[in-house]
Amino acid sequence: MTGWSEEEIILYKSQFNHLNGLIGKTIESVYMYLEMTDVCFSEQPNIYGKSLFNGIDLFIDNQSYSIGNRFSDQSYGLCIDKGMTKDFELIEKEKNRQLYSSLSCKGQVVIDANIYWAKIPWENSRGFYPQEIEIKTENGYILLSSIEINRGEVNIEFTDEILIVEDEVLAKELGLGAYGVRNSGRELFDDFCALRKKHITTWL
Repeated sequence: MTGWSEEEIILYKSQFNHLNGLIGKTIESVYMYLEMTDVCFSEQPNIYGKSLFNGIDLFIDNQSYSIGNRFSDQSYGLCIDKGMTKDFELIEKEKNRQLYSSLSCKGQVVIDANIYWAKIPWENSRGFYPQEIEIKTENGYILLSSIEINRGEVNIEFTDEILIVEDEVLAKELGLGAYGVRNSGRELFDDFCALRKKHITTWL
């Protein structure tokens, strides 16, 4: 027993299913939701990547996936769903859906995709949430993290902001994804059963 509801089990399982469904398919395009005044596809200026308040739309083999911060009831923690971000999140009327044409892995086949989980940091909380989603292609890399940028610097994790990093060297510098497993509390699970087993041994 994990104490999870049927709805929560479906949510956890869907994260693995959707991400695994990307492997072997071609990234066609990525769209972001931005105001006209946002510079270089980022709402919070920084040197690491694109910082956004809404999720992104990822088109892969004619299928749209949305990745955004809505895993928890407070819209914190990453979540991947089939569909477009506007189907899951409130988009401010000042924002437009913009094609991110300079994506480094556009037109490439996904060869690996992983979710890096972390413990929910709230007091008396139990469970894991998706902190990072990492997608690797033949010659490209994209990592999304539920992390806040404050005055140009990486700040709070488990938030409603997304940082998109396309340089694996920067991901290593920040301790994100695979580079956070040893020192930043990240966990990598092969499947839902492995996550459930870790949950049981940690909290039950």
